[in-house]
Amino acid sequence: MTKDLRLIASIYPNQEHADTIYETLKSMNLYKKIKLVDAALVTKDEGGKVHIHETKEVTTAKGARRGAIAAGVLGLIYPPSLIASVVVGGGVGGLWGKMRDTGIKTGDMQQIAEKQQPGEVALIVLTESGSVAPIEHEMEGLGKYIVHHGFSEEEAEQIEQAAAEAAKSAP
Repeated sequence: MTKDLRLIASIYPNQEHADTIYETLKSMNLYKKIKLVDAALVTKDEGGKVHIHETKEVTTAKGARRGAIAAGVLGLIYPPSLIASVVVGGGVGGLWGKMRDTGIKTGDMQQIAEKQQPGEVALIVLTESGSVAPIEHEMEGLGKYIVHHGFSEEEAEQIEQAAAEAAKSAP
């Protein structure tokens, strides 16, 4: 059975603010207040290049699968030509291509890439639908901009299948 996956993102003025919110969400996940599937912190440098920073393990999933989900979803938000470094695991390149080929679109999520200024940090969270409200409540306190995108059941299944395939082919 496919999970009802949701993507939530917010932009913070600096790393400290983003880290504070991320640590709060990790604690909430640990104490079963929310369900985090994955999370990533994204910065943009002065040249406009995007840098994806791996977050510590938030689930019991294997690192390669988890990293593949983050990288694949981030590849839909940020144009691959802007991504300078990817520090997440899995078969990232193949997953981006596979997800783009399926036609999954993130709509408003691409506004995160457009609105993020150099020095700001975007926190992007992949979660299940039942966790959206508490996560948004935590993220909006310090965030300057927040968006939420739901995937159709078919898109969520494609994300999970592509991530599983990427994890199988990971070294």
